[in-house]
Amino acid sequence: MNLNPATPQPLYMQIRQMLKNNIQDGTYKQDEQIPTEAELCEMYNVSRITIRKAIEELVKEGLLTRIPRRGTFVTTNKFQNELLSVSGFSEFSHQLGMIPNSRILKSEVIPASEDIAEHLSIEVGSPILELERLMYVNDRPLFYDIAHYSLIRFPDLEKKITGNESTYKIFSEDYQTEIVSNDKIIDVIGATKEYAHLFGCDIGANLFRILKIAYDAKDEPVHLSTYMCETSKVNLTVHRTK
Repeated sequence: MNLNPATPQPLYMQIRQMLKNNIQDGTYKQDEQIPTEAELCEMYNVSRITIRKAIEELVKEGLLTRIPRRGTFVTTNKFQNELLSVSGFSEFSHQLGMIPNSRILKSEVIPASEDIAEHLSIEVGSPILELERLMYVNDRPLFYDIAHYSLIRFPDLEKKITGNESTYKIFSEDYQTEIVSNDKIIDVIGATKEYAHLFGCDIGANLFRILKIAYDAKDEPVHLSTYMCETSKVNLTVHRTK
């Protein structure tokens, strides 16, 4: 990499601009790790102090993110998740102009526990579908979701959700049920070893945990979901309504 020592611009500023150009032209992509400080020292033939200062400038600008024990990565543009929205994951992805995809980790018919039965307004022990999924946007894991549905109200639902179908579309077309509102309870937790593996993040990384109960036009609960996402990748927003 050719630097110009004759210019009054400091070397670290020249390197900062070169790295910035590499990010903007896609040489280093979002979520991608840039070379280590040692590798950059060799590439530019400068001291580690110079490299570190260039990286610090880009971290301040928000273009790079340091992750302890892992390295320095190109910052991800955050997705905006509207808290008042009643759309499902497929609809959310299409609104962003992204390609949705999901991987079913578990689909099992189980008896409703007392807690789930209370949320869904059903009898304890009645059959429910427990659906565990990892949801992707443009092939990147974004949400981990555990959802519960009453199989008395929605018989054979476990046979209909087999891949990337929109669950809300299935409710509408097969059961004539439209989701019009929801309640959400949000907190922040640290990623366990299991969640860190699913998201590809560090153990202890901050995750939003959102408990959602979706309701139909008669204000009857349709499903209960607990989903999680990295706080570094999603902004939770609330838009004012007139």
